[in-house]
Amino acid sequence: MENIYYFTLLFVLIFLGTYILIPKIRNFSLKFNLMDAPGIRSSHAKITPSYGGVAFYISYILALFFLQFFFENQVSLTLLVAISVLFFTGLFDDLINLKAKVKLFGQILGVSLLMSQPDFRILSLHGFMGIYEIPLMVSIAGSMFFLLAIINAFNLLDGIDGLTAITGIIVASFYSYMFYNLGYFYYLSISITTIATLLAFLRFNFSVRRKIFMGDTGSLSIGLVLGLLTLKLMSADAVYTSLNFNPKQLPLLLIAVLYVPILDTCRVMMIRFFKGVSMFSPDRNHIHHIIVDFGLSHRKASSFIGLVNFCIGLLMFFVIINFNTLHSALLLIGIFVAGILLLFLMNKNKTALRLKVKLKTSMLRMFFFTW
Repeated sequence: MENIYYFTLLFVLIFLGTYILIPKIRNFSLKFNLMDAPGIRSSHAKITPSYGGVAFYISYILALFFLQFFFENQVSLTLLVAISVLFFTGLFDDLINLKAKVKLFGQILGVSLLMSQPDFRILSLHGFMGIYEIPLMVSIAGSMFFLLAIINAFNLLDGIDGLTAITGIIVASFYSYMFYNLGYFYYLSISITTIATLLAFLRFNFSVRRKIFMGDTGSLSIGLVLGLLTLKLMSADAVYTSLNFNPKQLPLLLIAVLYVPILDTCRVMMIRFFKGVSMFSPDRNHIHHIIVDFGLSHRKASSFIGLVNFCIGLLMFFVIINFNTLHSALLLIGIFVAGILLLFLMNKNKTALRLKVKLKTSMLRMFFFTW
């Protein structure tokens, strides 16, 4: 019962602190003209204050500072430094638009700091695909790659109002449930901090008069935190009987919880690869661009995409309880394939339309040739 009071108090304090802080950051952005101007790829039409992620950073700093007094022998200092590196990387990118290589270097530096802690390394796959313990160097390299992928996935996802925040809330909510049942209250506190911060931010991100964007300062920080929480669940040396599923299927559940960020990133990278352009080349092939092009408002598009992510995570949670690893994996693969095909059919981007015409022409030629 004491734990419930503690987590409720933490949520309320973080939510109120963020809610009070964001307007002050917005006023500061307006005063010094720290604005985000719409471009060719932008889904907004007005110049808007950015740097809402500064409130995220302050929330995490305060939360981690006080958490170290409640939970001994934890990794607050390492997290503080890593989040700070990602925050300042995002801050400089928002201010002067860093080159992709410089931005990636900052991400690698921040992620490398976390590798000193076993809590943030994939030490085992718990028997998934027959893999148990992972060699140290493979563990470090794989963990770093995964973290960088998640950080950039959330960075890419930040294209319309509310999407990154809603997705982050959904992912952190699933993780909160898992950490609570596992008794990992330190990481549960970080998850709750994330939920409270993003809920407060949504109030302003969806506002017409007091709108503010999170910027790279926010998306990079959120990506790092959710990525390291994912790694903690993967590295957890605990029996998952309290969650009622086989630990072999844990990777499948985590992939399902991160469905939208993973699907969006994989799609975009595939499209850029086949087009022969840089992986860092901007375009309008993201999930949110496709949905918005159908006439949905930012709020409706973000809510719809978030609902899809939630339903798939919830579906896989029940699937892995009732089915074996093979059947669960096949279903998850089918969901990803269906998502890719559906988005391809829905895409109104000129490149996608030209490709559809080519495919239809090729199919007609094959049909007539057969006859």
